[in-house]
Amino acid sequence: MAKKTRRARLSATQRYMPTPGAPAPDQAGVPAPRPAPMPRAAQSVSRLGQNPEDYTHIRADLQRIGILAGSILAVLLALRILVFR
Repeated sequence: MAKKTRRARLSATQRYMPTPGAPAPDQAGVPAPRPAPMPRAAQSVSRLGQNPEDYTHIRADLQRIGILAGSILAVLLALRILVFR
């Protein structure tokens, strides 16, 4: 039996977005133009080397969780006041 080869894992954005320089599916024979490099000062990169704008969906989820937790605490506080009058 042949040994299995290990495939590289792709992130969610790499699965759905083409890599820079890769030809689009409709332009298989035509090479894609290379984008001009950005000046070093214009690049916004966090200390982990990832673009901070990629986490907007996580921020929305955290905001929803915070609203839910705050409303639960408000209900518990109201019940505490009503029960121990």
